[in-house]
Amino acid sequence: MSNSDYNNSFTAMVGRHEKIIFSVCFFYASSGVSFDDIRQEVLISLFKGYRNYRKECSESTWVYRVCINTCLFSLRKFTPKLKTISFDELPEVHFQDENANEAKEKLEWLYSIIAQLNPMDKALILMWLDELSYEEIALNMGIPRNTVASRLHRIKEKISSRKEV
Repeated sequence: MSNSDYNNSFTAMVGRHEKIIFSVCFFYASSGVSFDDIRQEVLISLFKGYRNYRKECSESTWVYRVCINTCLFSLRKFTPKLKTISFDELPEVHFQDENANEAKEKLEWLYSIIAQLNPMDKALILMWLDELSYEEIALNMGIPRNTVASRLHRIKEKISSRKEV
């Protein structure tokens, strides 16, 4: 495959999976590792690995694996600099009606809880929120389905036991 064909194929693949790439990078970004830096690391990893993608799993599964592994590696690489991100650092989002403000508050509360999870649990809950099945999550994470089920159950219990704002 020529470089031009490879670049076009890669660009199309990124376009098909931009939601996965964005959401994984968003959840692993912090004030110590910016979203743009982590996304750049992910795109470099995807670019380097795409030529060797053997289609032994679905493309989305492969993208999840690369994204999560790259983010986890980046966290280890930048660990001394890591801090949690404050909602004060996020841009203000304006909604159309009063019900949307309530939804915004609930999302902020959920994201603040998720931000406190360890990196592996963040990956699990992120994929669950993206409505992946336990089997797909297990395949993406390389762990047994029952482990996914029990860890997600514990994560959901931990989240629901916290008092909502």
